[in-house]
Amino acid sequence: MCHAPAKDGKVVLTQASSKEICVTCHDDIAKRIDTAKLQHPGAMGDCVDCHNPHASSQPGLPRTNSVDICLTCHTDQAEMLTTKKVFHKPAFQTGCATCHEPHGGDNDHLLRIKAVNTLCLECHGPDALSQAKAAGEGWITIFDGKVTLRADYLRNTPILPLRYGVGHPTEGHPVSDTIDPKTQKPVTMNCLTCHQPHASLHAGLLVKDQEANMAFCRTCHTEGMLKLR
Repeated sequence: MCHAPAKDGKVVLTQASSKEICVTCHDDIAKRIDTAKLQHPGAMGDCVDCHNPHASSQPGLPRTNSVDICLTCHTDQAEMLTTKKVFHKPAFQTGCATCHEPHGGDNDHLLRIKAVNTLCLECHGPDALSQAKAAGEGWITIFDGKVTLRADYLRNTPILPLRYGVGHPTEGHPVSDTIDPKTQKPVTMNCLTCHQPHASLHAGLLVKDQEANMAFCRTCHTEGMLKLR
């Protein structure tokens, strides 16, 4: 299906290019790449630029692994490996495709879900464990079956005790858009208000590499009240 008999000691493909061979079986991926609202330039090239056509140590057959295969092009993220100390597990362990669509999608930054909080709470929400689906012995899936993880992945992930959209980092603290209790004006808020998604110098992955202390809280709070910035 992929190779014709060798000629003059050289590999001969059954199609004009390796990509044409790949799409004979993976036409669903080809359609996704072509019709995505936001296309991933890397996915529009040759499939074997990222995938090993024969074998790999990880699902998806990345040429290296699920992290390094992305860092080859995304050098700004690769730089974090030398400048940061604390790394977000899906970004630098499980792989970028945990949160991002590798072949193209409809959301900014190729996120699997447009709403940031919904994306983060897929793993960190109070219902994360119960919503994950079994996918054979030792494996589970999240994001409606699009991402496969080891069965113990979520058990080793911080789960937030949220209820009615509040409860982190302290009881009653909102995690999404809220109202300033002093001015009664709306305040835009999501997980990225306080956290970096990839890496940080300190635990908690707080923005601007800040430490988790009252000085960080006072960037929004004065005298116990929320202020608008």
